[in-house]
Amino acid sequence: MRLQMPLKRRPAINVTSLIDVLFLLLTFFLVTTQFIDQSALKVELPTMAHAEKTQHARRYILNLSADGQMALDGQIVDQPTLRELLKQHVTDIDESGGLILRADRQLPYGDVMSILDLVRGVGIRRITNATAEPDK
Repeated sequence: MRLQMPLKRRPAINVTSLIDVLFLLLTFFLVTTQFIDQSALKVELPTMAHAEKTQHARRYILNLSADGQMALDGQIVDQPTLRELLKQHVTDIDESGGLILRADRQLPYGDVMSILDLVRGVGIRRITNATAEPDK
């Protein structure tokens, strides 16, 4: 009598648990990743060791580059356009935490002060100057 040999089963890897781990890692990295604001202009912020850290619900960001270009929330503007945009949103800017001014460190002080005067002249009272932390 002839005996039948059992069929050899190929080993299988169960990837269900590996997919779960992959999704957990993906979720972890998405939650913990620091999102960096990309602006329309390249701005090198001055450093300040004892700056206050502020959080705003809706951030209005005004970037001033070293060559004098301005961008409000990523949109490149000139001074008259900036004045009009700020006039339209003055109450919303103050209620949401104010305007964040990101001026390049190479920009002359007089130019920064003229923009601050323009912003104050429109009626915005809450202005924050953005700085970078010094390298340790």
